[in-house]
Amino acid sequence: MSSTVSEGFWPHGKTSAAIVSVIFDDGLDAIAQAPDLKGRSKSFSVWQYGATRGVERLCNAFADARISTSWFVPGIVAEKHEQLLREVVSAHHEIESHGWAFERYDAMSAAESVDLLKRSRETLNAIASNEVSGFRLPTGNWPRHFDRLLVDAGYTWSASLNGDDVPYSHASSLVEIPVHNELEDRPYFQFNFTPAFPKGQGRIPSYEAVLGNWIAEFDAYRKYGLCYVIQLRPEWTGTPGRIALVEALLAHIGSFDDVWLTTAAEVARWHGGKGAAAPADHPINVYEAYVDEEQAGER
Repeated sequence: MSSTVSEGFWPHGKTSAAIVSVIFDDGLDAIAQAPDLKGRSKSFSVWQYGATRGVERLCNAFADARISTSWFVPGIVAEKHEQLLREVVSAHHEIESHGWAFERYDAMSAAESVDLLKRSRETLNAIASNEVSGFRLPTGNWPRHFDRLLVDAGYTWSASLNGDDVPYSHASSLVEIPVHNELEDRPYFQFNFTPAFPKGQGRIPSYEAVLGNWIAEFDAYRKYGLCYVIQLRPEWTGTPGRIALVEALLAHIGSFDDVWLTTAAEVARWHGGKGAAAPADHPINVYEAYVDEEQAGER
């Protein structure tokens, strides 16, 4: 497999793609790790800051850059912050699913999974201006054949797995837009004393170093014609100082006219329209073949 896509791979004469996404969990991710956090206002306020200030700052930065972005939101957060999300929608951003309440799909039955996936999609559709078609796994492992459950629940694409740098299709036809940890803000900025997030504490690096990482990755993605996906959270990059990193990154991306800067749903529609299945040597198919072989050996 080549590390560089072929000429003409991307539409509109572009040579690479970039997606700006936002993950708005409103603290559900923290509660999943420390359930008692919800009753401790000092610690939990770190995550509540996203809804209080961070969402507005991100939207202002996106407006200044004149871009539309993709927001992944749990259904229960959409119910709690309906008006706030309607403001996000009115600013021309798409809303997609991040599950219902930060549940682990690898710990429930297929029927339970489909029920929650549908519930989330229906709730978000009542707020979004777009037809909710995308999903990002909240936590846990990707269950085998989970792509089929997503299709059954009405989804056409996911941005959950890491095994590539360009979109690919699962056997079910579900489009996957790969994401990577180094292009998230949380691994750099999440910090809380009690409970310790992260365990062992060392985090919050130099802002210039983080921006340098994100720009270095973008420059490489552009060089090789790949799909760059930055993942931001309002509680971590929606602060007065860190929003400048977002603004600088967007200015850098926007300075290149050969980059297709668009939403995740648009990339998924484009790739899905090509009808291209992942090749046999793609990581997703290698994994499936490995599991089949292991299960056959156990019989």
